[in-house]
Amino acid sequence: MEVFEEIYRQNETAVRRFLLRLTGCDAHLAEELTQETFYQAFLSFGSFRGNCQMRTWLCQIAKHVYARHIRNETKQRHIAETEQAAPLRTLPEQLEQKELLCAVRQIIAEMDETARTVTEYRLFSEMHYAEIAKLMQIRESTAMVIFSRAKAKIRRRLKEDYGYEI
Repeated sequence: MEVFEEIYRQNETAVRRFLLRLTGCDAHLAEELTQETFYQAFLSFGSFRGNCQMRTWLCQIAKHVYARHIRNETKQRHIAETEQAAPLRTLPEQLEQKELLCAVRQIIAEMDETARTVTEYRLFSEMHYAEIAKLMQIRESTAMVIFSRAKAKIRRRLKEDYGYEI
């Protein structure tokens, strides 16, 4: 138990920051998901093989916890919209930062699994290409190319779909 408490103290800030970026700076949600991440990590601590850094392993768990949260939220929103038959909202002419982040996350979610994973690790957890390559069992140069193409796709889609250039 003391070992896991030390792991928590050393990694809690990094995991919370990672989730803060994923949630679009929603501090309350990020804190809630951080706690869930460490709970899941505690439950599966015996399966940690040590072939990556502890922080990398925890961020991967956090990514899965966040994805599960999004799936549940999407289901609940769909049910609520179906019950209320609310009209869909239109996109405002000027995107605020949070709306832009949501658009970027949507574009990322539509990418293939490899591109999505590399992009999430690079953008939201600020992992180095070497860490991503090791975690995904690909070459570092491959991770760089995948991220470069994903970044270009994000820019193109933001321009085409939202009229926004970055």
